[in-house]
Amino acid sequence: MTLADWNDRWERLMARYQPGRERAIERMIDLVASRADGATPRVLDVGGGTGTLCSRLLERLPGAEVTLVDLDPVMLAIAGESLPSSVEVVRADLRNPDWVTRLPDGGYDAVLAVMALHYLPPGRLTELYAELAGLVRAGGFVANVDDMPDAGAVVSTSDDGGTPWSAWWEQAAADPVLGPAVVERARLFGDAPSAEWHPPAAWHLRALGAGPVEEPAVVWRDGVQAAVVAFRPR
Repeated sequence: MTLADWNDRWERLMARYQPGRERAIERMIDLVASRADGATPRVLDVGGGTGTLCSRLLERLPGAEVTLVDLDPVMLAIAGESLPSSVEVVRADLRNPDWVTRLPDGGYDAVLAVMALHYLPPGRLTELYAELAGLVRAGGFVANVDDMPDAGAVVSTSDDGGTPWSAWWEQAAADPVLGPAVVERARLFGDAPSAEWHPPAAWHLRALGAGPVEEPAVVWRDGVQAAVVAFRPR
């Protein structure tokens, strides 16, 4: 099986476990396009995984300058094969503040995260919001899409065995190309399911607003999923 095949299988898996992901990606691209300076915005995809957002963005805005950041060696292996060479793929650990030193430079028009930051604890996510805002040029924005339930809402989490999620990773571990990356992934993250933390949107607005941005707001909501956005003053 090629890495392109694995990318297709990952997309099908995400459609099952994150059914709102496609709409979220399209809405983020709409936001970038609406504020693009011409057709060449500089965009940072944080926790970009296999590169779905990057590839869709380039279909819409072929001249965009795009950088993807992730740590997961499995996701990075697939992204490196499936994305065009114009995309800068950076391996960095968002859990550590020094991740920004691995970027080629700052001055992004948009810094985006789609369903990627819920594994970070509250203190680190607050710090990360400030770091992301610091990478945005004047007039640009930071946007995060994730499950941000209202009070009392329940967020479903991925299962831990005997299902398509587990089967995907078991088959990836047996693949001659992805297998070594799965082993490295276990070393980095451990074998246990990752912790997930889903505070309400109001928490994200407070945390995001503590950084060098203004006008933090919820720009849309779809069930428990929401997008928070804040702009860097001109």
